[in-house]
Amino acid sequence: MSASAIEAALAITLLAPMVPMLFMGEEWGSKAPFPFFCDFKGDLAEAVRNGRRKEFAGAYAKYGDEIPDPLDPLTFQSAILDWQSLNEQAGRKRLALVQNLLAMRRREIVPRLAGTTFGGAHAQDSGLLTAHWRMGDGATLHLLANLSTDGIAHKQSETTGTPIWGDATSGLVPPWSVFWRLEAR
Repeated sequence: MSASAIEAALAITLLAPMVPMLFMGEEWGSKAPFPFFCDFKGDLAEAVRNGRRKEFAGAYAKYGDEIPDPLDPLTFQSAILDWQSLNEQAGRKRLALVQNLLAMRRREIVPRLAGTTFGGAHAQDSGLLTAHWRMGDGATLHLLANLSTDGIAHKQSETTGTPIWGDATSGLVPPWSVFWRLEAR
C-alpha cells in the first residue's frame, strides 16, 4: 500500500468522531510483525487456541505452523516494537502527521464529541467517500475523501464550512486526499 493511501486512512481514522485506534508502532509506520499473544491457562487457553484456528482456518491451511501460537512464550518474546524505524525519515514523517492529526482532533473534534450523532455516509465505486456527523455543539462535521489513484470530480457544495483538514478543491478531488470541514449550525 502506498504512503499516500496510508496517510489518507490515518486522516480519516484520527479525525472521525469515534475512538481512534492505532496499533503498536502504527503511529510511525513500523512494519515489524506484532503477533497476538496471551498467557491464559487451562480451558481458556485451549478455547483461545482453538478459536483462533477456527477464525483463521484459511491462513492455517495456507501457512500451517508459520502462524505463531498465541500461548507460546516465544510468540510473546517476538512481539517487540521496531523502535529503530522511528528514527528513519519515513518514521519521523509519519509520526509528525499523526501528531498533527491528533492535535487537530484535540482542538476541533474532542470539544464537540458529547452528543454527536452519525448523519450518513456514501461510498462511490470511483473511490469517493462522503460522510457527515451532527456534533454535540450543533455543527456538522463533513468528510470528503478520494480513496483512489485517480482524481474525481465533485460538486463544490461538498466543501462548504470551515476547513479543518485538507486544502480547498476546485471541482476535482486529488488522489488519496481527505478533506474535513465543520459547518456551524
